[in-house]
Amino acid sequence: MDMQVNSQRLSSAMPMPESPDALMLDDTRIGQLMRWHGTDETNLPPAATLQNLSRDTLAALQELRETRAALAELRESRLAGDASAAVAELRAAMGRAFWATEFRDVHAILLNALGPPPEDDAES
Repeated sequence: MDMQVNSQRLSSAMPMPESPDALMLDDTRIGQLMRWHGTDETNLPPAATLQNLSRDTLAALQELRETRAALAELRESRLAGDASAAVAELRAAMGRAFWATEFRDVHAILLNALGPPPEDDAES
């Protein structure tokens, strides 16, 4: 069954923003979108929430895309920060080991800097 849509009536009822990313969806609306797009037809929200469903769905997908990009950036920067901190720590340990006069001190410095052995090396 096709549903007739009066576009003039819809546009006058609620102004459409220029782009979906101009919308901010609250948790209630996201829950409604999930229920409308889900497979459980016994748990649908009220019919009035169908208004602007596609617009709000696009806005939610845009928020998801932006959040994923921000999360990926955060992960990359954190990994880069961890690697540079590890390199700095190893360089400092090498400097202390270079100037250590006792062989026992050199061992202690290197063991502290390298940390515990990897799982594979510990077994063999």
